Amino acid sequence: MEETEDMTAEEDTVEALTAETARKKKGKADDIIAFQAVVCILLAAAFFAGNMLYPQVTGALFGRLRSLASDSRDIMPNPIDLGAALLDKL
Repeated sequence: MEETEDMTAEEDTVEALTAETARKKKGKADDIIAFQAVVCILLAAAFFAGNMLYPQVTGALFGRLRSLASDSRDIMPNPIDLGAALLDKL
């Protein structure tokens, strides 16, 4: 019984919680990269299958994607850049 109380008291210490949080946060960047890779592979497979089944629709979608990718303007402006521009005007 005392061992169980000692273990729960030890688990609740700040150092133990900090170590557990750091361990959980450690793999986050790898998760993001893996997710982006999976999304990219799924999009490539969807374009390939769409080109086989519906070439006109897929061609139009690919053309729109290419125009968005080549456009130098941002779809959504960066709020930090907007704030810097406002400060420059002052």
